[in-house]
This record gives sequence, structure tokens and C-alpha cells, in this order.
Amino acid sequence: MYFDYLDTDIGRIFLLADSQGLRQLTICSPGFSPDKRWEHEPTKMQPYTHELTEYFEGKRKKFTFSIAPQGTDFQIKVWQALRHIPFNHQQTYQQIAQRIGLPHAASAVGMARNVNPIPIVIPCHRVEKNISSRYHFGDDVIQQLHALETGQLALISAHK
Repeated sequence: MYFDYLDTDIGRIFLLADSQGLRQLTICSPGFSPDKRWEHEPTKMQPYTHELTEYFEGKRKKFTFSIAPQGTDFQIKVWQALRHIPFNHQQTYQQIAQRIGLPHAASAVGMARNVNPIPIVIPCHRVEKNISSRYHFGDDVIQQLHALETGQLALISAHK
């Protein structure tokens, strides 16, 4: 497993990938450190850091790199549905449940959203229980991501 990181206005973001694609994106809390088994390989991580930097600069609306999240079949189905939510749009748990053909699974959609291993790329900030529900990284992060997607803000202040 390889990693690199980006310093953004929402905090340091660690990225973890292997030959199959991006596995994890972590918006760090104070005290977070990468697993000692991970290899710091900025060159191998460049496709991910480049596109994410463009996104945080407000220059990219869609990611083209491979992702390889690990989860249950249901979680993978939900995460795939989340990737189809257009840039600068929001949907509810119920809308996602209907999209995946399980209209009574809105609560389970919310649980899958909350364990998303690749936030931002799998845009869990674009789906909520209802339009006034909260994002598990905090309201300030979701407000910044929405401001970025409406062109009001860039979230990279300095490159590493």
C-alpha cells in the first residue's frame, strides 16, 4: 500500500492506494499518523493527488482515476450510486435507496454513507438523510465542500 497527502483548508488529507486504485481518503484529525506498513510514494500517488488538487482549486468536477473501496456488496452498490450524483447537487438517503432498487433501505443507505472509505471522491457530502441533516466530518467541512462546488471557494491554499 502506498500513501501521500495533501494539505488543504479542510485539513491534511491522507490518500492510500494499491495497484487496484485508491482505497482510502482520510481527512485527518490531530494526532493521526499513517500506518507504518504504508509506503510514502508521492510519485505513485501523483494521479490521485493531481486530480484532488485540481478539485480543491475548483478546476475539476469529476475524478477519472480508479478506486477500490472495500465493503459489503450493499455498501459498494451505495457508493457506486453516490458517484453518480452530479457535481453541486444533493440527494437524500431515500433517493439513493430508490436508485439502487431498494426503496425501503434509506436507513441502510445512511449507514453505508457514514462508513465511506473515500469521501469527496465518493461524494457522501452530496447525500443526506434529508436536506438539513449533518455530515459526520462536521458542518464546517460540508459547507466548505458545497462552497467549492458552487465556485465560491478554493480549498488549496498552498501546495506541499
